[in-house]
Amino acid sequence: MYRSDQYGLPLRHKAKSVRARRIETGEWWLWAFAVTITLALTAGIVFLTAGGQHAEFNLPYQGDLREWVRALAAFVLLFDIYTLYQHLQLQRVRRQLAQQDYLFQLISENAADMIAVVDNDGNRLYNSPAYQKILGYSAEELSTSSSFDQVHRSDRERVIQASTRALTTGETQRLEYRMRHNDGTWRVLESTANAVRNDKGEVQGLVIVNRDITERKRAEEMLEHNAFYDSLTDLPNRALFADRLQLALKRAQRHSDYKFAVLFVDVDEFKVINDSLGHSAGDELLVQIAKRLTANFRDTDTLARPGNSDQPGEVGLARLGGDEFTVLLEDVRDPSDAIRVAQRIQAKLAVPFEIKGQQIVITASIGVASSATSYSTAEELLRDAEIAMYRAKRAGKARSEVFDPAMHSHAVVRLKLETDLRRGLEHGELVAYYQPIISLVTGKITGFEALSRWLRP
Repeated sequence: MYRSDQYGLPLRHKAKSVRARRIETGEWWLWAFAVTITLALTAGIVFLTAGGQHAEFNLPYQGDLREWVRALAAFVLLFDIYTLYQHLQLQRVRRQLAQQDYLFQLISENAADMIAVVDNDGNRLYNSPAYQKILGYSAEELSTSSSFDQVHRSDRERVIQASTRALTTGETQRLEYRMRHNDGTWRVLESTANAVRNDKGEVQGLVIVNRDITERKRAEEMLEHNAFYDSLTDLPNRALFADRLQLALKRAQRHSDYKFAVLFVDVDEFKVINDSLGHSAGDELLVQIAKRLTANFRDTDTLARPGNSDQPGEVGLARLGGDEFTVLLEDVRDPSDAIRVAQRIQAKLAVPFEIKGQQIVITASIGVASSATSYSTAEELLRDAEIAMYRAKRAGKARSEVFDPAMHSHAVVRLKLETDLRRGLEHGELVAYYQPIISLVTGKITGFEALSRWLRP
């Protein structure tokens, strides 16, 4: 059922093979030595006893023969006792080894982690039963394949390099990689490889402990996705969009010929839809808007692809919150390109939406900010695109406006005026004056005007 190593022993007994071999060899030598000594002493006793029958030996040795025989017999008896004691010790050690082997089997067969032993060539020598529980492979299936066969093609080179380092240096190697399940799906494993050394200290294989961390990795990916993607539309959120926008700014600073633009899209009168049809209808409308915009950019290919993106426009379109969407247009050759994209967006959104059995027609106001203006942060560019969007709303909605520095100055002045006005209300700086309205025909007061004068310090 299990393959054998170079010593010809089953790998489930690998933990005790070297030590057991030493003990068994010593035991054989001990028994061989005991038999030899016993035979030699017995022969000596027989020789000395038989020598008493010859006349030439009777006179000199007859008196001491009995003493010699008794001494030899006592020595043989002591040696036999010592041999018996050593045999009992060997039996005790053998029982300890058997108990350790049982514990090894018990631990390896019931461990939640997958335990494997491979040789220097990557051949599997032992695989714990957890492989079948977690990956669906039986011991027979694994024994006929290399330890790299089930590793994902993209991760295989890293695994081979880590195995080579562990075999070369003998140091523990830890890494994560994907391994194919017997049903064809992929599992993520956290692996630790430790070197197995022979009597000379040479590395002769690896003990690999694999832990299935697929569910943990999925949870981590879900947390990361939720941190950077909008939960309703699954579009990138403000944090991810700002990060990509910052990268675009850095690229524009390094390459003067690189230009880009940001479109700030806001749905007109979205609050009316929420108030009349309910928030669920509003959420459904936002989802359909996101799908329509995504399909538009994928079909027309107006968004440049980030270097590490596999899908067109994956991070070019984002939802900042509420009914606000942003678009990052890279490699803009002419400022009019951004205007044309804004017009295309408005045309796409003008097609009626089907929400809860009703057709809803919407419009959008769009603000455009270009990288031609000097910016240092992504928030500054987003701010100016939003200012341009509000200018489009004040100009009648359903249109687009391109930001210019005068808009920023006007917005700053307006913000300061609103702030000072609120402060004036709090401090009683606004005073009401009433002016009568007199009829020129009758000369009588027919009404009055109320004027509010701001007594600013």
